[in-house]
Amino acid sequence: MPETLPTFHFTSPTGTDSYPFDPNGAIFWAGRYHLGFILGSNDDCDRHFWWGHASSADLLEWKLHPPMLSPSPLDPDTGIFSGNAFVDRKGRVVIHYHGVNAGNCIATNDGDDELNSFVKLPSNPVMTEPGWDPFGWLEGNVYYSISGGMPLPSSPELASVAAVYKCTDDEQSDWTLVGDLMAHDLPDVEADEDVSCPELFTLGDRRLLLCISHKRGARCYLGRFENEQFHPEQHVRMNWPGGACFAPETLLDPRGRRIFWAWAYGSPTSMTLPRILSLDEDGELRTGPAEEIDRLRRAHRRFESCTVEADEEAELQPLRGDCMELGLTIDPQRSAECGIKVRCSPDGQEQTAIAYDVERKILRIELSKSSLDEEALPQTFIFTKLDNPRVSAQEAPFELRAEEALQLRVYLDRSVLEVFANGRQALAQRIYPSRDDSLGVRLFSVGGAAAFSAIDAWEMAPIVVRRPNAPPQI
Repeated sequence: MPETLPTFHFTSPTGTDSYPFDPNGAIFWAGRYHLGFILGSNDDCDRHFWWGHASSADLLEWKLHPPMLSPSPLDPDTGIFSGNAFVDRKGRVVIHYHGVNAGNCIATNDGDDELNSFVKLPSNPVMTEPGWDPFGWLEGNVYYSISGGMPLPSSPELASVAAVYKCTDDEQSDWTLVGDLMAHDLPDVEADEDVSCPELFTLGDRRLLLCISHKRGARCYLGRFENEQFHPEQHVRMNWPGGACFAPETLLDPRGRRIFWAWAYGSPTSMTLPRILSLDEDGELRTGPAEEIDRLRRAHRRFESCTVEADEEAELQPLRGDCMELGLTIDPQRSAECGIKVRCSPDGQEQTAIAYDVERKILRIELSKSSLDEEALPQTFIFTKLDNPRVSAQEAPFELRAEEALQLRVYLDRSVLEVFANGRQALAQRIYPSRDDSLGVRLFSVGGAAAFSAIDAWEMAPIVVRRPNAPPQI
């Protein structure tokens, strides 16, 4: 079977699958990007969770630290679930986290710039009902914390509501429940979609509420935080059935960039690439890979522009591989559908198509031929009590503007596939070809001719992850 462990995505440092692998506690501190992530183990038939911890100066070479947070025998919590890190009025790094079987808890850094040591509040848990997946921040002179839950109390039998707490003392031990987080919801959100792993921050001149629904994966709202409630004005999905974008986390770096990671759900355990979130001049959310990823490029190839006729394919010879970046521009012209196929076997029995459906205005990752192993097909999203039927494609809405060509950036890293379109749409997918020769790349057009230009390919070097006291890897 082909190798599936990604090379230039951050993966579980344990060498085994971790479930979940939510990124948490992300913060830029003392010149380094710090990233926490949930790890778990089974001990005497009891599941335990803690936060792993890695840091980097450049998003490419990572140093592993001791666990950022872990349960101790005398603590009220028996495990560490999702939360965040921020800087308090005293200049300390503070973590809000969910303590398993306890409630929402707080820990403070003791002045260690490596962020290797956090002290839990003796008063934990400080927010209990409702209380999960907290996100804390300082606004003016008031500390706020969001507790995950259902967006509105219209379905109390499903879960507690997403709520806002506040606190005014610097020790953050005395919290008051303010009320519901959401002033209202939006029409395209289903009634049983929760607001979990929430994060609320300023982006441009608006507030962005980033979260997941366990039913659908990563999503966000754009709106306003007024009178201690969030007022949503726009809802943006970041994952679609069959996709692999779950449990997002961001940080703000000194350059003012809002950097985003998510758990790329699947096996082996992996994060997405770090992405940059921003708003364009029209207030539309934009997303693309952090520019640091370009430094992993090796062995550049440029292919000549070409026209692919109706119902034809053009193989990019001699390009073959399972770890690469592809960039191309497509003018759909008269085609009904056009795009690029990766992980193609010579006979076409295995292939994964990245297609633009012109009439439906859909960007699609076609999965029906991704693997001859039927068990490798993805399911619709994971944590619901639904039947989770297997899907044959991940489809996301995407409309080209007048006179606009389709610009694709495709990152293929063994079992992880990420696609970015014109900076306005992004898809994350896991694929598992079963054949060792499924390495080809082909352009295609259906129903009419399409023009392809600016066709670039790079091999990608791996990121570096080193353990404490280990020498740098060259």
